[in-house]
Amino acid sequence: SSPPVASPVVAEEKAGFAHCLQITTLSSFTGSMGDYRALCTTIVLFSVHFVFQGLILCCKSPVRRDSGFAAHQLCFLFCMSYCAIFGCWLWANRTDEITDHVYGYHEGASLLAEFNCSFQIYDLVISLYEKTLRKTDRVAHHSIAMILAFWSYHDNLLQYYSIFFFGVSEVSSVFLTFVEFFKEFPRLRNPAINPYLTQVNEISRIMFAALFISIRVVYWPYISMQFWGDSLDALSRGRGYSFQLIFTMMANIGLTLLQFHWGSMIVRQIHRKLFSASGASEGGESIAIDIEGNATTGDETTTTPGKSAEDYKYGTMSSDEPRSSALGGSLLKSAV
Repeated sequence: SSPPVASPVVAEEKAGFAHCLQITTLSSFTGSMGDYRALCTTIVLFSVHFVFQGLILCCKSPVRRDSGFAAHQLCFLFCMSYCAIFGCWLWANRTDEITDHVYGYHEGASLLAEFNCSFQIYDLVISLYEKTLRKTDRVAHHSIAMILAFWSYHDNLLQYYSIFFFGVSEVSSVFLTFVEFFKEFPRLRNPAINPYLTQVNEISRIMFAALFISIRVVYWPYISMQFWGDSLDALSRGRGYSFQLIFTMMANIGLTLLQFHWGSMIVRQIHRKLFSASGASEGGESIAIDIEGNATTGDETTTTPGKSAEDYKYGTMSSDEPRSSALGGSLLKSAV
């Protein structure tokens, strides 16, 4: 007599168990190696930070008054440049190699998640230590991003989407590094002192606004919808890591709403400049966006310690701030 044939339901359950066993075995090996590399990278980032801070303190420069923030910006620029360049390259050339968008493993995506996890740990600690960076939303953002990056490389979870969220989306953050740097040290962008740095500041603001809207406001929701579809399908099949998937989906909702909020503030400022010539002078609020894109409004010069009268003069965005000669440049510049 022929052997009994298992029902489709039993066969699917066995296949699901085998799949969970396979990804658990693989993740235990790759995760342990990733933990070691992530730990080493974190130590290197802290070491480089304090070396930069020591060098800044030895130099006669306006940035000495906040050497910790300046050192952080240097490390931040390197980290965001690496994530952006490597992430964009992977997104353009290697995503077709990941057939399973939820549990598929890819060495490049895993390395990107490892590095981003190390960066989030470094940035979280420095944000708690440096008063300039100590903000509640910033700490919350880094804590959540650190957890998601850890799950991505340690459990081989959602590595397809980690390429976008930990790599491609950081392109705008490269230019945001300069925006935040000149915001904290406004004397450096004084056109009477250094016209070159003034242009660097204006170009950085334009590039940041354009890239933020195109990537984080337009492209981000499209990728998020794909992520939700794949995650819901994995949950319905019971393929494992249900808690991590649900937590990531909830985090995605919050982060997506934040992108819309920050993007709307940029668009509102562009609209105000475009359709109201006196918008900036008639009670219009100036908007500055910090390193994570968190928007703050108003003139902060009255509460920022250690600034001179020259800093106050160029420390806020107002209607008489030097503008780009191009109309489009002035509009986008006003947004940030």
